[in-house]
Amino acid sequence: MSTTVGELVEWTARNYPEKIGLIYRRKNQVWTYKQLDEQVNRFANALIGLGVRKGDIVSVFLYNTSEFVVALFAAAKIGAVFNPINYRLTAYELQYILNDANSKVLLYEEQLKETVHKTKELGVKVEYYIFVDEQVPDYACSFYELLEESEDRAPFVEVHENDLYIMMYTSGTTGRPKGVLHRHRDMVHHNLLMMQCMGLNKNDIGLCVAPLNHTAELHTSFFPRMQVGATNVLLHSFQAEEVLATIEKEKVTHLFAAPTMVNMLLNDPSFERYDLSSLRLLGYGGASMAPVLIRQFQEKVGADLVQMYGLTEMGPVVTVLYPDEQLARAGSAGKAVMTHEVRIVRTREDGSPSHPDDICGVGEIGEIIVRGPCMMLEYYKRPEATEKALAYGWYHTGDMASYDEDGYIWIRDRIDHMIVSGAENIFPREVEDRLIEHPEVLEVAVVGKPDPTWGQIVVAYVVTKQGSAVDSKELDAFLLSGGQLAKYKRPREYYFVERLPKTPSGKIQKFVLEKQLKEVQ
Repeated sequence: MSTTVGELVEWTARNYPEKIGLIYRRKNQVWTYKQLDEQVNRFANALIGLGVRKGDIVSVFLYNTSEFVVALFAAAKIGAVFNPINYRLTAYELQYILNDANSKVLLYEEQLKETVHKTKELGVKVEYYIFVDEQVPDYACSFYELLEESEDRAPFVEVHENDLYIMMYTSGTTGRPKGVLHRHRDMVHHNLLMMQCMGLNKNDIGLCVAPLNHTAELHTSFFPRMQVGATNVLLHSFQAEEVLATIEKEKVTHLFAAPTMVNMLLNDPSFERYDLSSLRLLGYGGASMAPVLIRQFQEKVGADLVQMYGLTEMGPVVTVLYPDEQLARAGSAGKAVMTHEVRIVRTREDGSPSHPDDICGVGEIGEIIVRGPCMMLEYYKRPEATEKALAYGWYHTGDMASYDEDGYIWIRDRIDHMIVSGAENIFPREVEDRLIEHPEVLEVAVVGKPDPTWGQIVVAYVVTKQGSAVDSKELDAFLLSGGQLAKYKRPREYYFVERLPKTPSGKIQKFVLEKQLKEVQ
């Protein structure tokens, strides 16, 4: 069995050399696995020529591109640590990560050129800038010239399964990102789990629409498809109609998408124009899907759904909800994925890490902790944060949840996002799941607002469907109808907005909304 990330593409190239491995229509690139492996070798040798050595940091500031893929496997083959960076970051945020990671090389593209220029002016320690498009800036190297000047033989570097493979910064849903370090063996094992969860095989045609710089797309879908010999189609970024058209054109069988993306696809005006019958399975994560969205997807598309709950620190996947459980257990995160152990334990009032033996009973809300072979090594240069997160040998997620009588896990919310109003604990997820059932609500985020009387009050940010005239009174009446939500849990204020702040993977950044409320006060 392959034990390093660099060996994955070599194994596939040996076994399926003439099979189409990567399609990137934006640059008219259609590569077999043999051709992909040759490109990887060329860039690996180019990096060595620039002085990149084992343990050095190779950063990429790219959308979903073929150069991203080549750089990832090239770094893996020479033992460099791959560092994918969120392409939505500002120059100041990019500067922070590059300096925190001590990046030696940065790959970037035309669309992000101005951000990189400004970052360079702000001051970073990067030694080599590599530009992947035409009209290369004076201070940068040309990616394709480096390929042309390098040999396609495999580099002679000894890389082991316990060596570092990636430094992936957390997505920033709760504040400043931390560098999560994973080893090669973590991801090889994780690939096998994903093959089992979704039945991935060499005949699949996978579509990358979520950002490759995020663990969800990269490690739940792209990597395992590469290892099993499937075809991978890259879209530069998510555009709903382009996704629909590509599914039809490329006969896509599998993709990963956040629920917000699925919602956008189903509600796109062009949806009915495209044939999606090739799609057999959609994996999703970042949040559970509301029953109304599951039913809509099943009726309109007919493909299977698999939900994966996970965290960057764990590879990411730790629990799975299978196709036959989607409606029967809608809202649940499922059960532990193979080779992993998940517990829900009581939190401590003094803020110290939860103890793995203090296990909650059925229906009791506590913190999710998990351990397994895909767990991170550490947070880069954050020993105190690492010690707290990995206390007692378990990763402490900060997510609040409960078990039901059958052992299924039901996530309530982040510990950070729980609202305490008049001594009552309110989990935003409950309110959100009820509001999203309203036929005119497209998206919603519920947060707590500081209040002198109640401590906090519940506030809802709502994105309505196009042409909707729904108002706060109607939504309040909707929440109270049917007796599905206690009165004290309903929002006291509503803000109707055009969009919600999100990470590239589609997670809503509630801390941004909470900060806005505090600033208004």
